[in-house]
Amino acid sequence: MKSFLKKTGILIIVFTILNIILNYVYELPAKKAIKNKIHKNSLKWNDIHKNQNTYDLITIGASRAYRSFNPNILDSKLNLNSYNMGTSAQDIAESYYTLKEILKYQKPKFVILDLFLPSSDDKHDFYQIYSNASFFSSNKTKYNLIIDGYGATGVANYCIPILKFKNYIKKDINSFFSNRSNSKPETNWIKGFSYDTITVTQKEISNFYPISNFENTSFKKERFNEFFNKIKQITLDNNIKLICVRTPYPPSRLALNKIDDENAFFRNFTKKSNIPYYDLNTFENHKYKYIDSDFSDYHHPNYKGAQKASWQLIEIINKLRK
Repeated sequence: MKSFLKKTGILIIVFTILNIILNYVYELPAKKAIKNKIHKNSLKWNDIHKNQNTYDLITIGASRAYRSFNPNILDSKLNLNSYNMGTSAQDIAESYYTLKEILKYQKPKFVILDLFLPSSDDKHDFYQIYSNASFFSSNKTKYNLIIDGYGATGVANYCIPILKFKNYIKKDINSFFSNRSNSKPETNWIKGFSYDTITVTQKEISNFYPISNFENTSFKKERFNEFFNKIKQITLDNNIKLICVRTPYPPSRLALNKIDDENAFFRNFTKKSNIPYYDLNTFENHKYKYIDSDFSDYHHPNYKGAQKASWQLIEIINKLRK
């Protein structure tokens, strides 16, 4: 019995030390970025918290959102002051709690929500989620996100770094053996929008696979319904116009899908919810026709694609204003 307890104690100590080391190693770049004032989430929340009641239009959603809408273009034509609060791998629950935090400091007229099947699946990037939430000023909102948004799995990932970083550890190990270069850091930010000058290569285009659908994505309809309705209610309570969009995909990738069930689901769902929804691959596509070179990879627009998406959003808002 004593031997068992001793071995158990040693394992706990080793596991604890390993988690402390991993947490230090993987959090160090973020701490340096915050200190050097280049950490994207820190910069975004600093603008939201310090510039109270400033922004009329706010975008929420995952990286597809913050790569698609350039506030400088929107503001120049809409007579609004916009801000892009999309964050990497933003989950539908995270979008709701992000909006709750935003509304403590801002009174927007419009909220743009980017819809994307993987934003409500069972695969969560807790490192990105908790990086975003770490800048919430409200501990209550942060803890509600962890507990109500993700339950026991969320608590475990919050408390145990090796769980939170597992995808990044795996990626680093694979990169070490395959000699793959790390992705280029995003540094060119315009009011929360990532101004990306990279263009997808022909080799990358040849390796495209179908966009998210119900066969290749573990989409959770009940979870989406729950948090979408919370987002809808909080916008109604604050007299905000909620607009849902699906940001664009490269046409070569869209062509791989026999049926676009992602778009069909969101179109039907938002129609029943009486919320306007626009698919940017089809909205006014005779004027804003996307080509593969409008993208930096398989689903992120570069600055050229973002210019088209921003002009589409301008037309959408002007249309809704009439």
